[in-house]
Amino acid sequence: MTTNSAIPDKSDPDSPLSQAERRARMREEWHDLIEDLISEGQDKGMFDNLPGKGKPLNLNQNHFAPELDLAHQLLKDNEILPAWIADRNSLLEQIRALRTAVHTGWQRHTREFATLPQQRDRISNRWYDACQSWDAQIIDLNKKINAFNLKRPLDNLEIFKINLDEELTRIGATRWLRP
Repeated sequence: MTTNSAIPDKSDPDSPLSQAERRARMREEWHDLIEDLISEGQDKGMFDNLPGKGKPLNLNQNHFAPELDLAHQLLKDNEILPAWIADRNSLLEQIRALRTAVHTGWQRHTREFATLPQQRDRISNRWYDACQSWDAQIIDLNKKINAFNLKRPLDNLEIFKINLDEELTRIGATRWLRP
């Protein structure tokens, strides 16, 4: 009986096929392995004499930056937000205010456009001017967003820039009022 050397033997532990199967099984069974080790440790009593057992966890300590504990405690005790959070809240409020202004402006202009046909040119020009003003506000706001995103802690979400055309689309508005 001859064996074909091109076909790997599964029974050989050093064969590439056997190693690939072992790696795949380890990936799938890794969670079960860890659970088994924890259960085995509990059964042996390995977790019975841990320091602080039965006491509540102190979640106020930051073991990664203990030098900032005093600063964080002072901020918390005096109900003061860290500067980056205050900046984020301010930016989010400015974005909300801009979106509200665009939405109410659109509603007002479309209502006037529909009810005052003799003044449509004036209303269209006023809407165009409002869009120009919001474009300028958005440019300024996006500069602030860029500055914020550069100084925020990396593990916190960034604020995305805004775009007037996207904001108009979001509320079903257009840049131009036409009959």
